[in-house]
Amino acid sequence: GYWVRHVREAVRFSDAVVTLHGCGVSTFLEVGPDATLTAMAADTPADRPVQQIPALRRDQADTTALVTALARLHVTGTSVDWAAWFTGQTGQLPRTVDLPTYAFQRRRYWLLDTPSAAPAPPNTGGSEIDERFWAAVEQEDLAGLGEEFRLEADQPLGVLLPRLARWRRAGRQRSTVDSWRYRVDWEAVPDADGTLSGTWLLLVPYAGVDDALLATVTDGLTAAGAKVRRLVLDGPADDRELVAKALRAAGEVAGAVSLLSLSGASVPEALATVQALGDCALNGRVWWLTRGAVAVGGSDAPVDPVASATWGLGRVAALEEPRRWGGLVDLPQTLDARALRRVCGVIAVGVEDQVAVRSSGVFVRRLVRAGSDP
Repeated sequence: GYWVRHVREAVRFSDAVVTLHGCGVSTFLEVGPDATLTAMAADTPADRPVQQIPALRRDQADTTALVTALARLHVTGTSVDWAAWFTGQTGQLPRTVDLPTYAFQRRRYWLLDTPSAAPAPPNTGGSEIDERFWAAVEQEDLAGLGEEFRLEADQPLGVLLPRLARWRRAGRQRSTVDSWRYRVDWEAVPDADGTLSGTWLLLVPYAGVDDALLATVTDGLTAAGAKVRRLVLDGPADDRELVAKALRAAGEVAGAVSLLSLSGASVPEALATVQALGDCALNGRVWWLTRGAVAVGGSDAPVDPVASATWGLGRVAALEEPRRWGGLVDLPQTLDARALRRVCGVIAVGVEDQVAVRSSGVFVRRLVRAGSDP
């Protein structure tokens, strides 16, 4: 009878996934030969970020696919028994290593082999001549250069040669130092057309913010499709327990937008709020709005130190709470409807987590090489 029903009746796979969503399940692991069910589960709407992970894939080697699945489970918050995995693979317990504290020490910690060096450029016939010339310059071989260029003994190459050697050495040093230097740059990106869904929590400080600003943000989120629920804290935001209690009372939400820093909240208040978000296990991600925290171009006003410090805290929160932290959005001095549509687009897409919205467009934070001035 079971198999007859299995063949004749609807499977109701989507209903099962929706039920699991309602039970709070946010990670699905498909144990099978391919990602068929993973793709079907991804088509089922959810009111929160959901991870669908296949254990095996038809187009990948089994070991590669399985390790990739375990890694995705690990980085999205699922506990993985790595000791059991490595013991099963190698017959011995794994050994941990210290990771670099500085991101650009140029030491690799990956399991894969180091990529092979790029192929050497074709020999155009000038490299040997260049090497011989610069070797003579650095050694200040006046006789050798004079013979190479067929110079007479009284021609003033001896004055130029030491300067040329110093210039060559300085250029090499500058090139080496340039390879170590980086700076923050802001890259313009197209506006995103994003739609929000579900109920969104608007965190409002007890001291309040400008009524016009509050109305603009509320109207903008509503226009983007969100049902806005304001949560006005009835005490200082540096009281972790107070904030957590208020968040628990807010119920289920799709995400949250914080206006706390727009009222001049300090870093301790932002820290207590972030900790409270973890204490109450708020569903959805939290987006933190600031103003004057970063300077995108020369037309921006001087950076506000308090708001800038809040960005430092937010970058740490993004690393420690990747499933709960949405990102930082710095607002323009004049927040009109167009700017707010851009903010809502950033939040809806959710790809960039360090964004500055200005009257001229949307800018994202990038780390680029910074060469020294000539």
